[in-house]
Amino acid sequence: MTKTELLNKLNKENIPTNIVNFDDPIKDGLCLRKVYYRWEVFYRERGQEYNGIGFTSESEALQYMYEKLLSLYKK
Repeated sequence: MTKTELLNKLNKENIPTNIVNFDDPIKDGLCLRKVYYRWEVFYRERGQEYNGIGFTSESEALQYMYEKLLSLYKK
């Protein structure tokens, strides 16, 4: 999965895309960043980072983000 594909899937599910953060090191929400050899997904709120999880590929991390948001918004 790519970033564009993730955003398109979120739009189709009517999940707000503004809670996903790819590049802004300050913005709150569900974040994705590359750290050396792995990708990290974590939640940032008021400058604090929570529930970080690492992945070996960007595609895996984006798939996790999609599934996480889907489970939160489609209960």
